[in-house]
Amino acid sequence: MTERDAGRVLKTTALSLQLVEHILELEGASLVELAEASDLAKSTVHSHLNTLAEYGYVVNEDNRYHLGAKFCHLGDYVRTRKEYRRIAEETIEHLSQESALEADFAVEENGRIVSLYGDLDFTNFPQFLVDGSPFHVHTTASGKAIVAEYPRERVREIVDRWGLPAATERSISTEEELFTELQRVRKRGYAESDGEAIEGLWVVGKAVKSPRGEVYGSLNLSGPSYAIDNETKAAQVELLTKAAGTFEREVAEMYGAPSPGGSGAR
Repeated sequence: MTERDAGRVLKTTALSLQLVEHILELEGASLVELAEASDLAKSTVHSHLNTLAEYGYVVNEDNRYHLGAKFCHLGDYVRTRKEYRRIAEETIEHLSQESALEADFAVEENGRIVSLYGDLDFTNFPQFLVDGSPFHVHTTASGKAIVAEYPRERVREIVDRWGLPAATERSISTEEELFTELQRVRKRGYAESDGEAIEGLWVVGKAVKSPRGEVYGSLNLSGPSYAIDNETKAAQVELLTKAAGTFEREVAEMYGAPSPGGSGAR
């Protein structure tokens, strides 16, 4: 976060949100544990927790704090508010049926990557939802596929804010490497991540756009690296490319506009 951004952040709100993330990461925590994790006085933590509980974001069960069910409603809203939701979900379902790999649809928000639709095994762990490596654009196929469509200045803003932390030994670690990789992504039309975000996980991602050329997000297929050979990779890329074409065509039809990319058939 830049100094300019930091000047607009309310410290009280930030502390409450940090406590939410600590509760998620710890899969529930006591007042003492949260005070230690946040390096705050217990009285301060207690005040924040009381406020969060008052609005339904936190519940106290046997003196341990957990996230409230209200987050389920928030998550449902986030997933359902997108105008392309039905098309994305149908595309992911199709990919899941046609491929032996896992399928998901991810978006970029505030310089991080979030998977909106799909059923990924590694996202079942609470740590996936906190400030961890799976969200960084430079380690994920979805992130690279999406930001390859961005202006260079926007990519630099993301890197300046979040840096290029290494999730594994294979992660991109310099701006030069990142921009070289993004050029490669643009040239071949899809992005790969082979053990860069999670050891042993191979992912291929392809960006999809609106009729106006805006990047909606990325369709992705993922599976164990040991199961991916050149023939398998080619088949998955072809499947993903067709699915992306179908997605863009159906979105264009929804708006009554010409599609920004090629066509696909399901």
